[in-house]
Amino acid sequence: MLVLGALNNSILLFLFIGLLLYVLWNLYNLNQLSNWLAKPSKHTPEVIGIWDEVYYQLYQLYQRQRKSRRKLTSILNKFQKSTQALPYATIILNALNEIEWFNPAASQMFNLHSKIDIGQRIDNLIRQPKFSRYLLKKDFSKPLKLLIGQKKVIFNITPYGSGQFLISARDITSLSQLDDMRRDFISNASHELRTPLTVMSGYIEILQHTADEKTEMPLDKIQQQIVRMNKIITELIELARLESSAAIDHTMKVDVKEILNDVYNEALSLDNGKHHIELVIDACEKQSSKLHGSYEELRMAFSNLLTNAIRYTPENGNIKLFCTVNESTISVGVEDSGLGINYEHIPRLTERFYRVDEGRSREQGGTGLGLAIVKHVLDRHNASLAIQSETGKGSTFRCDFPVSHQKQ
Repeated sequence: MLVLGALNNSILLFLFIGLLLYVLWNLYNLNQLSNWLAKPSKHTPEVIGIWDEVYYQLYQLYQRQRKSRRKLTSILNKFQKSTQALPYATIILNALNEIEWFNPAASQMFNLHSKIDIGQRIDNLIRQPKFSRYLLKKDFSKPLKLLIGQKKVIFNITPYGSGQFLISARDITSLSQLDDMRRDFISNASHELRTPLTVMSGYIEILQHTADEKTEMPLDKIQQQIVRMNKIITELIELARLESSAAIDHTMKVDVKEILNDVYNEALSLDNGKHHIELVIDACEKQSSKLHGSYEELRMAFSNLLTNAIRYTPENGNIKLFCTVNESTISVGVEDSGLGINYEHIPRLTERFYRVDEGRSREQGGTGLGLAIVKHVLDRHNASLAIQSETGKGSTFRCDFPVSHQKQ
């Protein structure tokens, strides 16, 4: 018994010593691992057993991370070089609107200094209430135009990453001045032309009363051209007014039924029974539809569409002024059974003075400005113009007003 007991004690002691050595060996390797992780390198400690596999896997992971870091650094350097070369001012903000980075163009435009302004809030450097409200609202779907000193600057802000923002700003002073000059020229020239045309029209009317067979037709042609010129001038002035007017007051409500009835009655008077004109507004009547904006501008847009349909639809043709409503859109449009328009012309119809058939347009008294006015009015009312047409089968011009803009 004593021998067995001594033998068991020797085995337990041996096992204990072996376990202790194993633990010490692992502690040594853990210490080696800790030191290597603190300063990773391609030279791993000399180990055996499972620790060799651990170091191998960790080294492979370390290599992949180094490769990814180098690639990321390269991309970041290229991005910074490209943005530094941009002619537009570029600024990166964090979630607190603090400046993280900016390019030389931004430094020059806003007088920024990297040693001082990195980490500063952008609204502390661009101190304009309009700009602060724009940042606070966080609705960057539309650019912001500001007058900073003597410069007119347009800002575009794009959210990206984790709460970061990319600001792009450019000086549009020259473009704005050219645009103002163009509008002023059109407006002033149009006003100046009205007086001589009025005088000419008066003298032509006097001559028409005493005209004989030889002079009657030329005088009528001259009078027609004077009327046409007056119409062009009126529409140019209207376009200039729309371009220079303040933003639409979207708190004003316009009853769709009322405005379409007015446009319809005007069209009946103009047409003198030459076409079958139908008014279909049951959908708008049932839902008491309202549009937000200017009654006069909307009336002018709808009237232009209906007048165009009358002008380019042969006699006894069908014309429909309609209104439809669904969950997302209130639509007002004009459908006709006229000559139709080839597909290639449709994208250009709203350009100033663009005509599908110049000869036909002049004969019908068109100026080429009606649809440009319609497009401008719709832009001011956050609406869009949809055109569907097929040669020989008529056309449909539809104004779509998003319901979200009408619920204010």
